[in-house]
Amino acid sequence: MARRIIRTALLSPALIGLTAACAASPPSPAGVRGSAPAADAAAPPSAAAPAGPAPAWRTLGPLSAGQLTDVLLSAADLPPGSTIEPADVPPAAEPDPLAAAALRFPACAPVLTAVSEQPATAARRWYVTGDNTLANRTLVDVGSFTDGRSKERFDALEAAASGGCTGFHLDGAGGGIDLRVEPVPAGTSEVPAVGFRVVSPTGGVTSRGGFTRVYLYAAVGDNRVLFHTGDDTAHQPALRTDLVTAQIHRLTASAATG
Repeated sequence: MARRIIRTALLSPALIGLTAACAASPPSPAGVRGSAPAADAAAPPSAAAPAGPAPAWRTLGPLSAGQLTDVLLSAADLPPGSTIEPADVPPAAEPDPLAAAALRFPACAPVLTAVSEQPATAARRWYVTGDNTLANRTLVDVGSFTDGRSKERFDALEAAASGGCTGFHLDGAGGGIDLRVEPVPAGTSEVPAVGFRVVSPTGGVTSRGGFTRVYLYAAVGDNRVLFHTGDDTAHQPALRTDLVTAQIHRLTASAATG
């Protein structure tokens, strides 16, 4: 039961905006941005993104809700033994702690927004492989934007996730916790994408090494797909390459025919 509760709470797309206030840490006197990780927050060393030309920005206007649903992979597209589950959108917290954090600590605002935003037009699913626990679950959330700021939004996230934001503080019972932000390879050459993980020093389910959430944000014009999975840090959670490649290609195909 405890494992299920933790999974529900920590694998939400709005994990930072549950009900606790959240604030990114300002630069330290030594010039290191973000909060210092706790001693037990060991995590696998972050890998630098592979060198090479960046994928070209694709032109695709905002897709409708029906089009976004069609873009999502079906059960037939998944690896054998995989299933699909609906993904409910949690209600927005009032007052929104992320809005205040973004104003006070802009260095981490793009990351906080990316993991918690709820576009008005979106479609979401859980893809489940195996025993339906933690790292076997991947949230895929596709959404569209109509404000014309998609490229600006992506560039800000890329800068933040690649070192502009190295950590933030999540307030809560007992004084809250410091979380670390680290870049990970995007692993796709089709579209611009940003990979990063958020490492929590506490809250491990089966180990004391903390909990790691892995994200990939891929942009196709005025549309984005956000991937998310998580598990004990000691288990080194990672997104499934086959699922990510197939889902991004499906969205890219819409750009080619749109």
